[in-house]
Amino acid sequence: MSTKRLLQALRTQEVETPAFVYDEVQLADDARLAKDAIAGDRTHLLFAMKSFSVPGGLRAIASAVDGFHASSLFEARLARDVLGWRGVVHLTTPGIRPGDADDLFHLCDHVSFNSLSQWEQFRDQAAGVTSSGLRVNPRLSNVADERYDPCSRHSKLGASVDDVAAILRTEPHRLDGIKGLLFHTNCDALDTTPLLETVRYLDRMIEPLLDQLDWIDLGGGYLFHGAEASEGIEGRLPWQNRARRTPDLDGLHAALDLLRAKYHMNIYLEPGASVSRRGGAFVASVVDLFQSSGRTVAVLDTSVNHMPEVLEFQFAPDVLGDLERGGHPYILAGATCLAGDVFGEYAFAERLALGSRVIIPDMGAYSMVKANMFNGVNLPSIYALEEDGTLALQRTYTYDDFLARAGGGHYVHP
Repeated sequence: MSTKRLLQALRTQEVETPAFVYDEVQLADDARLAKDAIAGDRTHLLFAMKSFSVPGGLRAIASAVDGFHASSLFEARLARDVLGWRGVVHLTTPGIRPGDADDLFHLCDHVSFNSLSQWEQFRDQAAGVTSSGLRVNPRLSNVADERYDPCSRHSKLGASVDDVAAILRTEPHRLDGIKGLLFHTNCDALDTTPLLETVRYLDRMIEPLLDQLDWIDLGGGYLFHGAEASEGIEGRLPWQNRARRTPDLDGLHAALDLLRAKYHMNIYLEPGASVSRRGGAFVASVVDLFQSSGRTVAVLDTSVNHMPEVLEFQFAPDVLGDLERGGHPYILAGATCLAGDVFGEYAFAERLALGSRVIIPDMGAYSMVKANMFNGVNLPSIYALEEDGTLALQRTYTYDDFLARAGGGHYVHP
């Protein structure tokens, strides 16, 4: 997100905090950047909605991509609401519920079944309605943390490539009707060499299946815009600290060349965070300041529960104005009773006061899609930073939203 544009907008316009602000320009720009990175005949870009699903932001992204990748019935419905019938909607999910199947197949152009058993359960129902594919687990791990490794031992994500290869040798008819293939093997990677290695491995292992396909989806997990820190901030995020460099796309292009030269099929990639991360920021206000064992704690009106990956990954997010040396130090804490609801230690050139604004950038990915109302702390309002610099309110949340999540109806005061 352009911090200059955001700061200018906040100086002249009122925003009720906590607020999640998405930047229409940044989202569209990063979608185009990813599209340019994979440019070529029969290569298409789908945006993975699991990282970001705010309808207004999806409309900004839609202008620069070929469609969306969904992981559930609700995401598929939202994809069609945004795209109409103009773009491609691809779906893969670890478990299709029988009651959802018909709707999913009619909404989606492609469905990659997560297992051989799901394929066999739904193949007849999907026939003639959607293009059926299979998610394959190449069993090539590239992610150290098993929580985010699609190819970890006993992974639930995809049919083992060894099982698929065995079927091709002994019962190839079981795969009749499979028109596509999906694999996803990485997470926030700057080097696309593992993608090339995976394509070469699949080419050796399941060549007869590849030869019958209409399309292949190479998944996501790669950063197309590099890992530079936000403007004027010392980056602390794991994907920023790992390497300050532009992405290496040689492996991607070699993989595309191999597939284009040998197989006649459409090729898709489905980045999520690479498109959405820089397009969102949180704006919070200081609601309390006090001393705790020699440190000044500044309590914000937001929470790590609004950006759960802070807890999942255990990192201190960037904050605008944070100084590497000197300044006035604070522990920034969230507004819930969870002891671990803490963002980290930061220092600012000017002292914070009650009502001071704190901006947390690079939070477009996996924040609002995972945010929750723990302790009854309200979700952030959603604002769009439009092309002309206007901050347009999109959504506010109320007690009725909190009550509805718990199964209650509209509350009437006695």
